[in-house]
Amino acid sequence: MFKRLIFVVFIAFFSTFLCFVMLHFSKGSIAYAKGTNTTTLEAKERLEKSFGLDEPLLKQYGSWLSKALRGDFGISLIHTEDVFSLIKERFLNTMILSFSSLFILFFTSLMLGILCLLYENSFLEKLINVICMSFFALPSFALALVFILFFGAFLQILPSSGTADIGFEDDMLNRITHLIMPVSVLVLSHLAVFTQVARTSLFESYEKVFILNAYARGLSQKRIILHFTLKHALSPVISYFGACALSFMMSAYVIESVFSYGGLGNLMIESIIFKDYPVVLALVLVSVLLAGVFTFLADLICVFLNPRLKGVD
Repeated sequence: MFKRLIFVVFIAFFSTFLCFVMLHFSKGSIAYAKGTNTTTLEAKERLEKSFGLDEPLLKQYGSWLSKALRGDFGISLIHTEDVFSLIKERFLNTMILSFSSLFILFFTSLMLGILCLLYENSFLEKLINVICMSFFALPSFALALVFILFFGAFLQILPSSGTADIGFEDDMLNRITHLIMPVSVLVLSHLAVFTQVARTSLFESYEKVFILNAYARGLSQKRIILHFTLKHALSPVISYFGACALSFMMSAYVIESVFSYGGLGNLMIESIIFKDYPVVLALVLVSVLLAGVFTFLADLICVFLNPRLKGVD
């Protein structure tokens, strides 16, 4: 556990350094954050100098790192607010979106994997593969735009932006309706890969010797699959979910930006465009640390399901 913790912290801070280097050499400037491109070069340089952005790269990063190690993530260059407060305001919305999507994705992929196992080489299995691959072929942001156009503009049955309607922030049903489209896009855009992982794990478990012993005892196929095969196949599936935690969070950030969802995604995209490096570095650090926590929890669950994995690196 200690080695895992040290490794995650090292990767988190190393990721912030790589991100800072890319931001430093990228186009864009905090001078254009107010929505105008008519700022003179002199005014742009004067503004960047006032924030210390004209200093050498390593000196800027060293200054941020020394404060971050003390728990001070600085002040947002765009919003002129404490970075921790900005993240805290939006953190819960992102966690609700991410966890609800992961929960639905996990059980949907397992269910589809079981159907593929029960009806191997059937029309149903081929139909599942075609539908999943069709959604996977579209980038997540393109699929989000299709959903907005069809369900938001054409049918007008679902809200296409925000976390809740104005004045209905405490209405749980209203917040759920705003979650339907972003959650659906996140689930459908990842469903093909996760279903394939679940399917492969189920098929491999189904070929084990203990499955033949269960058939020899006269147990039904559905009971064998749901009781024996599923339990044995859960560990690889959960491990894959934990390993994909960071990439899934990045996908959630993109989807939040498309749907103008009040989470960390909008904040991340805006901060990258205008090089608000205190916010970007803090979000990268938090995201990597959260991904490390998710991976560690996934490993603990796998060890609980299969104690033979204990002590395996």
